[in-house]
Amino acid sequence: MVNDLIEKNKPYYIKSLSLEDQFSRLDAWYKVDFLIDNNILTKEYVIENKTKFLDLLTTTDEMVKVHAWVLARRFADAGYISKEDIDKRKSYLIPYVKSGDLTAWWNAIDLVNGGYIDNTYLTPYKDIFIASLKSDNPGVVSDAWHMVPLLLKAGVISNADYDDNKKYLFNVLKSSNQYIRLNAWETIIDLGEKGILTKEDIFPFKSKAKELIEGEDLIKLTSLFDTSKDDFIARLKNLDLAD
Repeated sequence: MVNDLIEKNKPYYIKSLSLEDQFSRLDAWYKVDFLIDNNILTKEYVIENKTKFLDLLTTTDEMVKVHAWVLARRFADAGYISKEDIDKRKSYLIPYVKSGDLTAWWNAIDLVNGGYIDNTYLTPYKDIFIASLKSDNPGVVSDAWHMVPLLLKAGVISNADYDDNKKYLFNVLKSSNQYIRLNAWETIIDLGEKGILTKEDIFPFKSKAKELIEGEDLIKLTSLFDTSKDDFIARLKNLDLAD
């Protein structure tokens, strides 16, 4: 029944990839993998019509452009677009990188780590990213620190670029916003597991970890990050944050 409905709407799906309304067109391109998996489109068809997507990477519609770049690495990995396609258009990400937009940084570093652009594309602006690590906005701080392993892997930043700023991440644990506070815990634990934060960095916050384990926050955290209470506590124990 579902497949019949998809097949019936095949002309609509194909037309959607070329819509004048760029937001609607972008929404259609987000469904490309689904359309190929359901035999609505072929990979060859997508490649032949890739300019309809590539135009979205350079559009004057700021919202469409930023969200189109989210797809760039995935489409390049799938072979829908090429390294050359990205290279020709990478300058359109720079204004957002320079503004400190973390979505743009995530997109750009994803492309660097995928081998589609060189890390020298980002290194001139690394101080802009480092500023995010100590932002006045606790949500920005948590999100930026979550990206640190990616920037290290790409060679855009070094240990010396963040060592003196660790205190700003731990300050996020004081946030009154529960989601931001829980996101900070997940980030801290992830960075501890990857050796970016040491056990010595984390140990002073053992009492706060105890509060987390004994309070309602833990139940919400495990649901947010698709894990179990036992697994999460085990991760805390590995970092000497729980007994």
